[in-house]
Amino acid sequence: MSVSCFGGPQAHIAHFQKLLVEKRKYVTEEELIEVNALGQVLPGPTSTQTLTAIAYRLRGPNLAYLTLIIWMLPSVAIMTIFGI
Repeated sequence: MSVSCFGGPQAHIAHFQKLLVEKRKYVTEEELIEVNALGQVLPGPTSTQTLTAIAYRLRGPNLAYLTLIIWMLPSVAIMTIFGI
C-alpha cells in the first residue's frame, strides 16, 4: 500500500483497523480512532503519523523509527529515482 499510495489515508485507516485492531489486536478501535484524530491535527500525512504512534505505543521509539523508515522507504526511493 505504501508503494502504490492506493486509496490514501482513508484506505490506510481501514486497513489498520482490519489488521491492527481486528486481526492482531495490538490496539482497540477507540485507541486507533483517538490516535488518528490526533494525527489529523498535526501537519503531515495522517496515516504515517497514526502508524508511527501505534508502533511507539507498542514497543517505544526504536520500533517507531523502524516503522517510519519501512513505511516511507518505498515511496521515497521511487520518487528519488523519478527525480534523478
